[in-house]
Amino acid sequence: MKATIHLLFLAVLSLMVMTGPGTVYGQGSGYEFNEQVRLPATSVKNQGNSGTCWSYATLSFLESELLRKERGRYDLSEMYIVREAYLDRAELYVRFHGHLNFGPGAQAWDVLHVMDKEGLVPQKAYPGEQKAGGLPRHGQMDAVLQAYMQEVIKNHNDRLSSSWKEGFRGILDAYLGDAPGKFQVEQNTYEPHKFVNSLGLDPADYMPVTSFENHDFYDWYVFESPDNWSMEQIFNVPLDELVRIVEHSLEQGYSVAWAADVTNPGFNFGKGLAVLPQKSWQEMDAYEQSQVFEHPVKQQAVTMDMRQRDFDQYATTDDHLMHITGMAEDQNGTRYFIVKNSHGSANPYQGYLYVSRAYFRLKTTSLLINRESLPSDIAGQTGK
Repeated sequence: MKATIHLLFLAVLSLMVMTGPGTVYGQGSGYEFNEQVRLPATSVKNQGNSGTCWSYATLSFLESELLRKERGRYDLSEMYIVREAYLDRAELYVRFHGHLNFGPGAQAWDVLHVMDKEGLVPQKAYPGEQKAGGLPRHGQMDAVLQAYMQEVIKNHNDRLSSSWKEGFRGILDAYLGDAPGKFQVEQNTYEPHKFVNSLGLDPADYMPVTSFENHDFYDWYVFESPDNWSMEQIFNVPLDELVRIVEHSLEQGYSVAWAADVTNPGFNFGKGLAVLPQKSWQEMDAYEQSQVFEHPVKQQAVTMDMRQRDFDQYATTDDHLMHITGMAEDQNGTRYFIVKNSHGSANPYQGYLYVSRAYFRLKTTSLLINRESLPSDIAGQTGK
């Protein structure tokens, strides 16, 4: 009987982790979180061994948009986005004679570009055939695509033939499968564009935002990241405003797609935490480092200058995209964002993390938001 009660307690505790608002206790840690906002989201996915976080996070964001708009719960195909974005990137790579970053990484807005140009499809209609243990594994595909494109731009015949596009598409089809022209959803037949229309999603409703002081605030500029192969312009705001935009969005019921650096030792998916201790990692001994994820620690006070310095010195790199779905405070009153990741559910919070506001301030590279979620005083300055 005691064993049964113990198992029941663990089950209830597990449910508490995923529900809110309310107090959530970290499994095996001294962190206690009181959730102020917890927005609806679809199930946690696993991108496996692939550089496709941008597709997973942005589609998760759009799936939450559909939940917010009461259009239903959908599982959209990440690999359809990956396939179509690769085709667009390859064409641009050729036009730039190879002087453009080519690889699996991309940005949240690239999902919008595909949605606008090619539409969307459900996961069941296009799961992507390259699988290993049920998870994507793209190392070989990415290498083959890159090698192919390097040979294309060498222009061995002295005049470039458009036949390279058929070959490139053939590689994608071999690894991911042919893109569906039509598919069934609840006994209705759709094409990708008509499916988007049925969902009521409009790419124009969304905009990217960042905060760096090497460009004018409240203005647009081409975001300086290797993965911004599409050379999208992004809206620049002061750091405090960047935080206010996220908090205001969440309070109004809008989630946020979040790009950030996750190479900092304070980011620990296994512990479900991303923190920025007041004392630097280099200054801490081994015991102090081990305690960072065991109980709340004081966080750094991050300034705009610190943020710009880290970005300019490559200490902050644009390397991962996730999905912000809520806000919480620990037992000391420190603010955190609740973040849905795409590395599966094997951590204390079933695939989510609690990211401190300090970590967010220093390590954010960009956001994708619904324009309607902007504070009115900022919205009036976007110029678009």
